[in-house]
Amino acid sequence: MLGLVTGTGIWATHFVAMLAYRPGLPSAFLIGPTAGSILIAIFATGAAWAALFSAFSQRASISGCAFAAGITAMHFTGMAALQTVGRFEYDSVLAGGSLTLGLCLSVLAARLFQPASAARLYAAGGSLAGAICTIHFGAMAAITVKVDPAVRLPISSMDADVLTVIVAMGVVALMGIVLATAIYEARSTRSAAEEMRRLKKFSESALEGLAILDGDTIVDANETFWCIAGYNPSHPPKGLPVTAVLPDHLARPKQALGPAFFEARLLGTDGAFLAVETAVRQLAIQGGGKEAVIVRDISERKAAAARVAHIAAHDPLTGAGNRLAFTQILDAALRDASEVTPVAMLCLDLDRFKAVNDVHGHPAGDAALVEAARRIRSCLDDDGFLARLGGDEFAIIQRRGVQPMAAGLLAEAIIEALREPVQIGDLAVHIGSSIGIAVYPSNAGEAEDLHKKADLALYRAKAEGRGVYRFFDGIMGQQLLHRRRLETDLRRAIENGELHLHYQPQACLETRGITGFEALVRWRHPEFGEISPSEFIPLAEENGLIPGIGEFVLRRACAEAARWSQPLKIAVNISPAQIAHGDMAATVERILKETGLNADRLELEVTEGVLLHSSDKAVATLRDLQALGVRIAMDDFGTGYSSLSYFRTFPFDKVKIDQSFVRGLTESREAMAIVKAIIGLGKGLGMSIIAEGVETQEQLRLLHAEGCHKVQGYLIGRPGPIENFADIVADYRSGSHRCHAKCDECIERLRAPTDYKKLHLV
Repeated sequence: MLGLVTGTGIWATHFVAMLAYRPGLPSAFLIGPTAGSILIAIFATGAAWAALFSAFSQRASISGCAFAAGITAMHFTGMAALQTVGRFEYDSVLAGGSLTLGLCLSVLAARLFQPASAARLYAAGGSLAGAICTIHFGAMAAITVKVDPAVRLPISSMDADVLTVIVAMGVVALMGIVLATAIYEARSTRSAAEEMRRLKKFSESALEGLAILDGDTIVDANETFWCIAGYNPSHPPKGLPVTAVLPDHLARPKQALGPAFFEARLLGTDGAFLAVETAVRQLAIQGGGKEAVIVRDISERKAAAARVAHIAAHDPLTGAGNRLAFTQILDAALRDASEVTPVAMLCLDLDRFKAVNDVHGHPAGDAALVEAARRIRSCLDDDGFLARLGGDEFAIIQRRGVQPMAAGLLAEAIIEALREPVQIGDLAVHIGSSIGIAVYPSNAGEAEDLHKKADLALYRAKAEGRGVYRFFDGIMGQQLLHRRRLETDLRRAIENGELHLHYQPQACLETRGITGFEALVRWRHPEFGEISPSEFIPLAEENGLIPGIGEFVLRRACAEAARWSQPLKIAVNISPAQIAHGDMAATVERILKETGLNADRLELEVTEGVLLHSSDKAVATLRDLQALGVRIAMDDFGTGYSSLSYFRTFPFDKVKIDQSFVRGLTESREAMAIVKAIIGLGKGLGMSIIAEGVETQEQLRLLHAEGCHKVQGYLIGRPGPIENFADIVADYRSGSHRCHAKCDECIERLRAPTDYKKLHLV
């Protein structure tokens, strides 16, 4: 279209000027050269425009030369169409000068047109018009007409007047074409501009980044895209390759061309990669196909997912792995392990952590755990994994090194690292650690078995003085098999009638009589015989059997006490698990109704662990029990670190002095001081005091001298079946009998309850 308009315009200009040229002789125009001149003008200028818009580095010079050549060819072809009765002769100097100047002006016009601006466009148009006029009028001025009568006008020539009409019609047609073209172009431009405005407005309102590509170059993008990439959206870069922002764009998989989003990397201006999602769409913009890349910033989502994944797999306090992560990594490690590449598992406890927690509070305990985890991690290599399984219990998976030597060296390093005191504010606390080690596959064939054997080795380390490490061995394996057997049998012990109660008498030195009994559970195994409570009670606690056993003991003891003709009290121990995992008050109330025992005859003994593990619920439960009329006693008083604070939380009815202090009465001044303090505290708070573990007359004398009048222990009577105490529960009247023999003899008879006839104290 540019070639047609420009060529026709130049041709019309030329022939209008030709018509104005009157050589003073008859003249006419040949149709063929006239038509040829217009075709030359159109094609030559079309070629010039094509060259100007091409990608050649010297396109301005080529285009200018094409313009000059086209104008020159059109001019001399048009002059050939002019016929007169004479001959044309040219002044070569003048003609050559006009052509040279016209060429220069044409090249200047082409250079001014690129790059285009309003001022440069006007200058380019003026320079091109100057080139046309220079070539035309310079060449016309160089012509001299010499009359030659022998020359005749051809019959096929066209009169100047006719040519005038044709040129006029051509100019009018050209103007019409130009006008129509201008109107069409204006409408197209407005439509395209409106389309671009709508697209721009839409893209700027999007939350995703949007970039339009022409090939591999970003030709346009919205503000969101530039902001994500780190560029100033007010001054975005021009001609930026898409790979400068999305380095993997050209290597994207084929499915990324579909409707789905795919994760990719975006390279920011700071050189850092950003996690994004991209999708590619094909768009038709201004009649051409373009590629649109949609970009979503998913870095925050990825970071949040990473945080959630970290929280899901790590202990929030210490940053060590949690039990779930430990199980997964242990399973993976065992799958890759073999005899050549064994895996060691280390289980460790902090030796004095409970003391830190109880004496200095939970914040200090938490700080100690954090520091302990840090020190343990400092001993691990890159392939070691640390997990906190709960409380102060940690486990390590060691997947590298020659085993078991590597595990032993690691255990030594950890014990040494934890031997140094932990600084918590102004406090320097000592914790230490005991470690048990088991190795796969030599010690165990599966993860659960490996863990149990490492735990068993840990129990051995703690039993042998703490601050040491022990490997699992064959003897421990036998112990483990025995332990598993007991765990299984203990679950059926209640149904099989293997659990039974022994009763230990409690005496009052003032009334010189038995005031009640403490019910103690015993297990008579059909194969192993009597199992010590110190052995099966921890098993019951670990396997969640304590609530069932505790309810059995409570029901059996209340039923037994309800049959006594004497209103002696019955004391029953309850555990923290019974309070934490059920409605203890409702259970006691139901059992009292079922057995018919008066509530004031039941005494429930609790340790400070009840309040330590579930303070709010425990206090509420104990108050509900007191409301029933049941008495509450604090057992093992003096062995904890925060017992005194519990008396402000809950008003106990009785306090039992722990046997460890009673045992040291005759040997330790400290034990005597503690016993005196407890007795004084009990009197001051209006609580009854009973000392347990009384085994000698001297202990009995010292306690009586300090004002403790209630005692329990082997000196008073060993635990045994209730049948051993039939005379007491049937015939005894509190305070109505006196001793028929010496005091030593009575006590001796109490120590051998199978021969009880008249059991009372002096």
